[in-house]
Amino acid sequence: MRAVEANWYRDFLFNLSNTKNRYDKSISQTTSGKKLNHLSDNPSDMAYVLTLRSKIGQIDQFQKNIETGLSFLKISESALNSVQNAMTTVVSLGEQGASETSDPAARQILADRLDEIRDEILNYANTEVNGKYVFAGSAADTPPYAKAADTVDPVSGVTIPGVVTYDGNSDTISIQADFSVTLPTNVPGNQVFGENGVAEPPYDVFQHLSNLIEGLRENDTTAIGNEVSNMKPLVNQLGNAMGKYGNWSAQMDQIKGMLKSFKTSLTSKMSSLEDANMAEAISNLAREEVALQVTLQSGSRIQRYSLMNYLG
Repeated sequence: MRAVEANWYRDFLFNLSNTKNRYDKSISQTTSGKKLNHLSDNPSDMAYVLTLRSKIGQIDQFQKNIETGLSFLKISESALNSVQNAMTTVVSLGEQGASETSDPAARQILADRLDEIRDEILNYANTEVNGKYVFAGSAADTPPYAKAADTVDPVSGVTIPGVVTYDGNSDTISIQADFSVTLPTNVPGNQVFGENGVAEPPYDVFQHLSNLIEGLRENDTTAIGNEVSNMKPLVNQLGNAMGKYGNWSAQMDQIKGMLKSFKTSLTSKMSSLEDANMAEAISNLAREEVALQVTLQSGSRIQRYSLMNYLG
């Protein structure tokens, strides 16, 4: 008899464990809204869901990278657009200074105005985003351009604009835009504004502006005319940099849209694998709750049997 009773208990405990597991699973599904909460629920589907989650996490990071990159590109492009507008004014003032109708006094006034514009362009060259200087290359923690104090020629008494030096580097900073594409977010300042009086392209914008200002102050129409002619390649140089910014921004916007669509597709696929059918989950919970109660009741009957039951 004891062997029979032991078998009853063993069968009861086996059934109770299975019923309790199904009941717990139903509760997990109804409370979480997910049919996959543990690896044991469906190992192959759960492994695929984990892969999808990893890819979605990567996409989220790519999207953050693109937002940061676009911020740098758009602010840099805006700064260069302002510089180009300033250069248009420089050309106009230079042409006035080269005209025979301008006298020395008028050229002094033009020189003072161009000196102000040069400082404005210097400020744009030191544009920063969140404490990072966009034209400094990878040395983005310090201003890329610095201006020395003006000096006065002891012979002519003409004020010579202070030299502007480039303290950045030639490094390009890139972002990972998607799984296989990296895109630059900057053009180093020495490729945009030139550096330290270098005669070969990229031309030193600040040196040529200084030459124009000095020519005006010295009333040298030949020097003024030469520097006005030099403004065209400088404007083209700035335009080339703006073209790069526009191209990279367009690529980032395109990739941004593709990533959004890809993420939506992956999220939909993941949802189809792990999201529970709530109506079905609630129905299953009710059924498993009844099954659990029935199992417990059957277990309680085992203890009612005694020796007298069998003797009778």
